[in-house]
Amino acid sequence: MARTKEASRAAIVAAAFRVLRKKGLAGTTVEAVAREARCAKGLVHYHFKTKTRLLAAVAEDLGATRREEWIAALSAADAKAAIQNSWALLSREARDGTLKAWSALAFSGELTGQTVKREAERFAAALSEALGSFLRTLDLDPTVPVSEMGGLLAAVVHGVGLELQAGGDSAHLEAIYAAAWLGLLALSRPAAV
Repeated sequence: MARTKEASRAAIVAAAFRVLRKKGLAGTTVEAVAREARCAKGLVHYHFKTKTRLLAAVAEDLGATRREEWIAALSAADAKAAIQNSWALLSREARDGTLKAWSALAFSGELTGQTVKREAERFAAALSEALGSFLRTLDLDPTVPVSEMGGLLAAVVHGVGLELQAGGDSAHLEAIYAAAWLGLLALSRPAAV
């Protein structure tokens, strides 16, 4: 059965992400992506024209996926579960190569770098929104703009994630992540009645 144009494009982007995670930026060639997607190299060019456009599409797709996963992790029933879920997600992203791929995309050219920058801003905005909801479930009001808190959380996620990916001590980094959450909660006060 033939794939639809959208399904074909999505399969190629997913294949490119898998190749990027396994082989890094240098190993992510149009040929390698076509092999992984089980399609002709010409089909990759048909959908994306250039490797740069393909990588920008990967960055956009990865950004959207990460936002969805982080919002879901932070939407747990209680605060402890939300923090534990987000730590588990961060650990998985470091372990499975997602953060390595994200970092590589940031430095893979102007178009892709711009896409990563835009997706990083969207990630921080999504964390801000999720953090605002998280605080409301705890009956807390932020004492600083929630957008700043979301930006801080995004920076912590990326920094701790890169340390994890580089082989940092997981228990130590988990303690740092928990301390960052205590810092975020300290930037709030009980909600006015």
